[in-house]
Amino acid sequence: MQKRRSPWAIAYFLIGLVCVLISVSTAAYATRVDDLIPIVLAGIPGLVLTVRAPMCGASFGPAGLKYSGLLRARSYTWSEVERVECATVPGTLFSSDLPELVLADGKSDQLPLLAGYGWGSKANRRVESLVADMEEARAAARTG
Repeated sequence: MQKRRSPWAIAYFLIGLVCVLISVSTAAYATRVDDLIPIVLAGIPGLVLTVRAPMCGASFGPAGLKYSGLLRARSYTWSEVERVECATVPGTLFSSDLPELVLADGKSDQLPLLAGYGWGSKANRRVESLVADMEEARAAARTG
C-alpha cells in the first residue's frame, strides 16, 4: 500500500495550529460575550486543520484507493475506477494539475489535495508521477 500526502499538509497543520493558539490566547483574556466571536471564527477551522492535515492524502494498493481530504474521506475499489488521468484546472495566475479518477459509471472524482501548481502549459511532474503510479496499481489489480 502506497501513501501519498499533499506537500501542503505541513502548511495546513501550521496554519491550523496558529489559529488554535490565537483562539486559546483570546479565550484566556475574554471578559465579554463579544470576545467569543473571534474564538469561534479562529478556533473551529484551526482545530479542523490541525487534526485533519496530518491525515490528508491518498493511499492506494491492490485493493483500491482511499482519499482523505480536509473534511471528508472516500474510497474506491479498482473495479469502480475506469482510469486515472491528470486533469488541468486553469486559473488566472497559474494552473493546477491534479489526479482525476474516471469512474465506471461515467462520473469523475478529482483529488484536489494532491494538486500541483505551475505556470503556463508545463505539466507538474510530481502529479504526473503520482497519476502514473495510481494507474499502474489499477492496471496491476485488474490483471492480477
